[in-house]
Amino acid sequence: MIGLMWYLMGMLTMGAAWGYVNLNRQYRLSLIANLSLAAVFGFFWICIGWSWASFAEGEPRSGAMGLVCFGLPGLILMSLTWTRLISPNAK
Repeated sequence: MIGLMWYLMGMLTMGAAWGYVNLNRQYRLSLIANLSLAAVFGFFWICIGWSWASFAEGEPRSGAMGLVCFGLPGLILMSLTWTRLISPNAK
């Protein structure tokens, strides 16, 4: 089960890199936008890894807290990055 998690997280990493390249082609990204996108990726990567491993080990409370503590800040930071840093800088 954990092997599947690492495989899917590798696919997520490659999908995020592909999405970043396409986003960088369409929008002019500043240093702050790049750092924010890296932080969003980190939050989501930790959220998925933590939650999947916790649910696989039979600790649903820890998995749910991982979703709340890492997934929610990732969503908030992603929406703020998009609305404040990326969309106003369209090419």
